[in-house]
Amino acid sequence: MRTPIFALLILLFLATTTSGTAAERVELRGSVAVAYDGATYTWDPQNFPGFSYDADENIGNERLTLTITDSFLEEPMGVVYETTAQLAEFDLEDWGSYHKISFLGEEHFAGYADESYDERPYLYDKSKDDNLMAGEQLSKILIDEEHERTITKDSPLQLAEGYELAIKGIDAYGSVWLNLTRDGEVVDSNLIAPVKDGATMADKTYTYAKDIGITQGIVVIAVHFKGPLFHGTEGGLQDAAVVDGIWQISDSPVSIGEGSIFGKMRVSSVDPESMRIVMDNQDNQITLSENRDISLMGDFGIKTADQDEISAEEPLRYYVYREITEAGTYEIRGAVSVVVDGEMVEWNPTNFAGFYYDIDEDLGTESLVLNIYDSALEEPNGAVYTTYGQKKDFENEVWGSYWVIGFLGEEHFASYVEGTAFDAYLYEDSANPNLMAAEMISQVLIDDDEERTVTSGTSLLLAEGYELILKSIDASTDKVSLELRKNGQIVDTNTVEPLKEGATVQEKTYTYKERLNGAGEIVVIAVHFKNAFYNIDQMMATVDGVWQISDEPVSIQEETTIGKMAIQAVDAEAKTIMMDNKDNKINLYRNADIPLMGTIRIKTADQDDVTPEEPLRFYIYKEATVEAPQLPAPSQEIGMI
Repeated sequence: MRTPIFALLILLFLATTTSGTAAERVELRGSVAVAYDGATYTWDPQNFPGFSYDADENIGNERLTLTITDSFLEEPMGVVYETTAQLAEFDLEDWGSYHKISFLGEEHFAGYADESYDERPYLYDKSKDDNLMAGEQLSKILIDEEHERTITKDSPLQLAEGYELAIKGIDAYGSVWLNLTRDGEVVDSNLIAPVKDGATMADKTYTYAKDIGITQGIVVIAVHFKGPLFHGTEGGLQDAAVVDGIWQISDSPVSIGEGSIFGKMRVSSVDPESMRIVMDNQDNQITLSENRDISLMGDFGIKTADQDEISAEEPLRYYVYREITEAGTYEIRGAVSVVVDGEMVEWNPTNFAGFYYDIDEDLGTESLVLNIYDSALEEPNGAVYTTYGQKKDFENEVWGSYWVIGFLGEEHFASYVEGTAFDAYLYEDSANPNLMAAEMISQVLIDDDEERTVTSGTSLLLAEGYELILKSIDASTDKVSLELRKNGQIVDTNTVEPLKEGATVQEKTYTYKERLNGAGEIVVIAVHFKNAFYNIDQMMATVDGVWQISDEPVSIQEETTIGKMAIQAVDAEAKTIMMDNKDNKINLYRNADIPLMGTIRIKTADQDDVTPEEPLRFYIYKEATVEAPQLPAPSQEIGMI
């Protein structure tokens, strides 16, 4: 699979400074582009995970096109968003098909389809109006599944938006009386007979239809029942039934009438026949300048790089993104490929969100190459992963640079960069500045130059349970005494001298060193103090740089096994790592979810037909979990000793 010059760059940013995949938000980034006059870039589901895509049915066709005119996205056509509905099968195929449309990254229902396999499409026939888009509306798809589950009289079927379907009773003839409630109030009652002789789809399916806006009597809930039924006895077993198909759309529609506004975008046209929606940025010219975060539409935005140089040779980099804050687990997928014998497929930071990439400095080197033979990844080199280090400036540039290396999608520290005592203090302060020489790397936890104030009553909270406490300021020497704790226990005390006239980087920087896994001491925490103040009532210091790497390093010894991959070569000087799937043949078959290495997995489509003309689709991915937002913890009060 060949990668175009400005192909997909899908990146995941977790809003946390610690390791792992749980955060309060997930940012999905599209391909990185550059802002030069006349440039046009288009993102779609194949190169932007913020757009909805169903690999099983190959459905999803949102498109966002940006056209640059002299560093502007001129209105009304500098930004154009398009989406069109596609025919999709219900998970319970006996219900037939419906029109699915992706809108602002989420799957929506556009209308029921007048086609089925062996009989009339039941949900189409049960709806008075079948096309929501005719009423300039869409409805979010809430549930579409065919899993079997048992419901009883006391255990109703839990649906979305406060709905519950409960069995009111089952008679001796196999008729099931059902109550639908919403927030505890009965909204519908009906009778079905799923096990009677010659039962039809109407006998087996409970439906609830209602008006949505100007659309009348459209089915919003359907539940399919199968045998057997269990008729309870007095004082014995409860009435019970088996459900094997559920469909629900929201009854709170999205208005898509012409002129509807979504952020800086407005709906310019809606065609209910072709089921197509087009939006543009009329009345909203957008300027692309350095280090901007521009809200575009819904959860979507545009970010520009905070790069050191912008010129004709180094034009401004930017990307579109979607930020997800709703609690749940999300799949960060790479570009979709197909299983074809002899095909070589590559993912790197340009087409896989899971790999590390820094847009500000244009850093990221991870690569995974899959060599397909006879629908498998043969060992030892069916899967080959490589990565190498690059020099990166600290956010607080007085510390100079370090070697960064992406590993399994996370930013890791490989080594401090050698230099003079004036621009490489952390290198000079470490007995073992090159972790890779000790066959280790360590995750970068914090690297920022944000100014913050530390007082005698609060602590500077760091990652992995560390906190730095301002203990005292000596009026005679102007030395600031500091105490470092981990999980409440004192692990280090030291001083800095930010008040000293002409203070050096060393005198302004607090460092904490550790012997990681027995290697020579290396700086794992550095805090740069800009200045300090004190009076009779309180002490105060300003911090303008924090650096921390994990004190639990990752072993990169040769032959180390990570999932189905094993490290085969490490070069501490060149800062390179190579892994392959030695001793682990990987078969690529339909509807598989295969762990590969770390949190990176391979998923194949559950498609109906796999043929030479329609080969099996697959992609790599990793999951990210958005946690429910929590109230910020108050600053920890530290008692003075």
